[in-house]
Amino acid sequence: MSLLYQSQAMLHVIEQAKRYARSTATVLIVGESGTGKELIAQLIHEQSDRQYEPLVRVNCTSLSDSLFESELFGHERGAFTGAVVERQGRIDAAGRGTLFLDEVGELTLPLQPKLLRVLEEAEFERVGSQRSRPMQARVVAATNRPLSDDVAKRKFRLDLYHRLNVLPLAMPALRERREDIPLLTQHFVRCFHKEASVPVKGMTPATMRLLAEYDWPGNVRQLRNVIHRACVLATEELVHIDESSLLTEPADNDFTLPRALDVLPLREIERHVILHRIEAHGGNKSAAARALGVTSRTLRNKLTEYRRLGHVG
Repeated sequence: MSLLYQSQAMLHVIEQAKRYARSTATVLIVGESGTGKELIAQLIHEQSDRQYEPLVRVNCTSLSDSLFESELFGHERGAFTGAVVERQGRIDAAGRGTLFLDEVGELTLPLQPKLLRVLEEAEFERVGSQRSRPMQARVVAATNRPLSDDVAKRKFRLDLYHRLNVLPLAMPALRERREDIPLLTQHFVRCFHKEASVPVKGMTPATMRLLAEYDWPGNVRQLRNVIHRACVLATEELVHIDESSLLTEPADNDFTLPRALDVLPLREIERHVILHRIEAHGGNKSAAARALGVTSRTLRNKLTEYRRLGHVG
């Protein structure tokens, strides 16, 4: 895995993950979406003495209050309406391996004490059963939420936070480790070059400069998607990507265009969106640029153009 990275930030994360692999304590991986938290969880599993046992992933965003216990603990036949057969839960499926709780910060408050009890007592009961079963799996959790902030806001239990955060591991965003972008780009080119109509060998120098300067609000996942799309559409061995191909959906989804904009030209709609995003981020142009999915330089150029035309003060 370290062959994909040359930044000191990621090499430190990998070395830390390898040290954590020797322990049985719970690991909490924190980082923005798309930074590779699941890959690090997999590395911890593969470097541990549990590597030949299952690695079972649980997406906590999909665990509703009504399904939590059945999904995680399993249920006995006849435990509830529709339980026509006995069902193994994720903890049973993990066995002596690793249970990866992805986006653990999304668990609702009613579910958090149920997970805490399992972690503290290392045992659980299937729904409809009174017999305790031992939990033998090692837990690795991940979140893109600042759980310490959620604790302060009473959205996440302090005792569960401490139980999960025994071995903390912070994933740096891609914009904080730009040295990795060329290696990751070449790796994704090797993954997807066969999907092109021509044998893709890499990116043009101008494209590599653009990729290196871009802030990547979607992190490695976004870079992977951009390279994948570029390879599929490529018509030459060296692929050119323009800045418009990097645009993503805004990070915050609470903004809808006023109906009056329906009749405006595209350039005017663009200006409205840009100015709204800057205002929404309290005038922080770097944050606004990341939310818009453009480079800070592009945003500055747009604002310079608007001032020249007298559209902003």
